[in-house]
Amino acid sequence: MRYADPSANRDLLGSRTLLFIFICAFALVTLLQQILYGRNYIKRYFEFYEGPFEYNSTRCLELRHEILEVKVLSMCNLPPISEKYTMDVGVKTDVVTVNPSIITERFHKLEKWRRPFYRVLQVYENASVLLPAFYNTRNTDVSIRVKYVLDDFESPQAVYYFHPQYLVNVSRYWLSLGVRAKRISTGLILVTAALELCEEVHLFGFWAFPMNPSGLYITHHYYDNVKPRPGFHAMPSEIFNFLHLHSRGILRVHTGTCSCC
Repeated sequence: MRYADPSANRDLLGSRTLLFIFICAFALVTLLQQILYGRNYIKRYFEFYEGPFEYNSTRCLELRHEILEVKVLSMCNLPPISEKYTMDVGVKTDVVTVNPSIITERFHKLEKWRRPFYRVLQVYENASVLLPAFYNTRNTDVSIRVKYVLDDFESPQAVYYFHPQYLVNVSRYWLSLGVRAKRISTGLILVTAALELCEEVHLFGFWAFPMNPSGLYITHHYYDNVKPRPGFHAMPSEIFNFLHLHSRGILRVHTGTCSCC
């Protein structure tokens, strides 16, 4: 008489179970590294300064020349700025970036109803609209429609497009500084432009870790906790470069509570 083995169809610490345990352990270690590494890294740079922050105009000029040697200046986007978020982002907005994928997914490429998109842009009043229209062919048509929509509704808002070679060249520059990703973030693109155009640059809300320097858990954006696809952006590398620029007096990274609006 033969007896059935009750464990015959079970995965008792087999390959699938071990793989699951390995994935969980790897995810936990990665999270702890981000939390601990991020806190230690910012302390490393901020401890350079015991007194008030002072801009180093010479180093700012040097960085501008470095950027211009690589590129010529020629996009998480449409963030909410309602009263609910005034304490986080203030009330002044001069430029708002729009990712064409948002127009495609939320507003059906502006092929039918355009008023909902126009109403969203009205929240930003006279802020200019900036789009990467020529980054690839999928973005071009829908980005051009944004201009048509604002013209149809006689909006005073201006629409600007990045130079076709802009994203490629600015990515090349930051790649030389260790930012390796499928695509750099919109924030890094605008910070690069600000470094070229502005006398002083202050960064608020830029962080890449689930815990801030004070040890408090924070969301990825001030309005949601939706993170980019793994490997799409290199947010820690971007933040480390910002902190390095902060330590050289080129820009100011603010990580505390904002006291102005």
